[in-house]
Amino acid sequence: MKRELPPRLSILLAAGLFSTAGFFMGFLDMNVWAILFWRSLFALGFTSIFVAMRPTSTALLWLDRTGLLAAILSAAATLAFIPSLRLTSVANVAVIHGALPLITVALSRLILTEQIGHRTIGLCLSVALGAIIIFAGSASSGIRLAGDGLALMMTIFMALMTIALRRSLVPSVLPMVWLSNAIAVLAGVALAPSLALDAKQAFVTACFALFQISFGLILYARGARRLPPPETALLSLCEVPLSGLWVWLAFDQRPPLLTVIGGGIILVSVAAHLTMPKSQSVQTEE
Repeated sequence: MKRELPPRLSILLAAGLFSTAGFFMGFLDMNVWAILFWRSLFALGFTSIFVAMRPTSTALLWLDRTGLLAAILSAAATLAFIPSLRLTSVANVAVIHGALPLITVALSRLILTEQIGHRTIGLCLSVALGAIIIFAGSASSGIRLAGDGLALMMTIFMALMTIALRRSLVPSVLPMVWLSNAIAVLAGVALAPSLALDAKQAFVTACFALFQISFGLILYARGARRLPPPETALLSLCEVPLSGLWVWLAFDQRPPLLTVIGGGIILVSVAAHLTMPKSQSVQTEE
C-alpha cells in the first residue's frame, strides 16, 4: 500500500496544478495561439533545465514508440485545451473533462484488455453523475458548441496519453514532456497571427508554463506510468471542482449551487477510491 502513495500523490498534485489554467488565462488578453506559443516555449525552457540538472541527462533523450505517441497526444490535448478555455467557460471545460475516467476505462478495455474492478466502475459512474449535475447547472449560460467539442477532444487525447504512458518503458518522462512542448511551440508559430507580448504577459505565461505545464505534466506523467489508466483518470478528477474554485476566488465567477453539489460528489468519489484497497479497485488477469 505504501508503494501506491507516491504515484497517487503525484496525480493529485498534478490535478491541482492543471486546475489553475483558467486562473492564468483570466489574466491574459492575447490571442489563444500566442498564449499557446509562449506558454509552450517557456515550458520547453524549464524542461530543458530539468533535463540538464539530471546527472544522466544523455540517457533521457530516448523515447520508445509509446513514449513518442504520448508526447504527440499531449501536444494534441494542449492544442485543443487552450482554445476551449476561450470559446466556453472554465467550468464547462472542467465538466467535460469529468468524462475522463469513463473514456479511459473504455479505451483501456479496448486497447489493453485490462479488467477493472466493479467498485472502480461504480465510482467512475459516480464521477459521471457529478459531472452531469455540474453541466445541468451551466447549460443555460450560452456555452458554445465549438468550445465543448474541443474540450471533449482534449479529454479523449488525455485518456489515450494516459494509456500510452502506462505502456512506455522509457527511464524518464522528461523527454516526453520536452517533445510535447516542442510540438506545441511549432504549432503556435504556424497559427498565431501575432506573437507580441508585454512584460506582464511574459510573467503570467512564464508562471502558467512552470506550474500548470512543466510541474503539472511531469507529475502527471510520473504517476500515470505507475498506476492503471482508469485509476490515474479517477484521481485526476480533483481538477474539476478546483478549476471553478480558482476563477471564483480570483474573478468572482461564482459557480452555481449545482456545480458545488456535482463537485462535491466528485471529491467524495475520489476520497472513497483513495481508501479502497488496491485488490478491490483493480482486478489483474491471471
